[in-house]
Amino acid sequence: MSPATSVALTALATSMLAAAALTAPAHAAEKPDPTKTYVVTCQGQLEYKPKEIVFACGDGGVYFGNIRWSSWTQNGAKGTGTLYFNTCEPTCGAGNIQKFPKTKLTLGGVATGPAMGTMVNTFSTITGTFGKYSGPAMAESATWAIDNVIED
Repeated sequence: MSPATSVALTALATSMLAAAALTAPAHAAEKPDPTKTYVVTCQGQLEYKPKEIVFACGDGGVYFGNIRWSSWTQNGAKGTGTLYFNTCEPTCGAGNIQKFPKTKLTLGGVATGPAMGTMVNTFSTITGTFGKYSGPAMAESATWAIDNVIED
């Protein structure tokens, strides 16, 4: 096997393992605490104070990472993180990832409903505040829906 083929196969295997790790649940689903409010992941899992929130579930091209929460209540949460934004130029697969560090995050839009044998509170919106003319498309802030379905 040539060195180039070996490198290509190693890269392919690594990317497949990474994809499997992203889609596998971290732990067996436990009954959620009805006094807490959660974020629903793209895989339908509930997370409390996640370090990453992906809200472009189709390709994972837009997400907040490196999140640090300064407050988290049943009605809202605030923190800071980095927005990773795929420009999809020239294509989404080969797009450039823009990073917007030190973005102020606000979770809101609490929705409550039955799931997993109890009532569950989830956040349905996330707002990123970037500062004047410093976000994607020169936006000062943007709000996105978190509308993932809980996997029972």
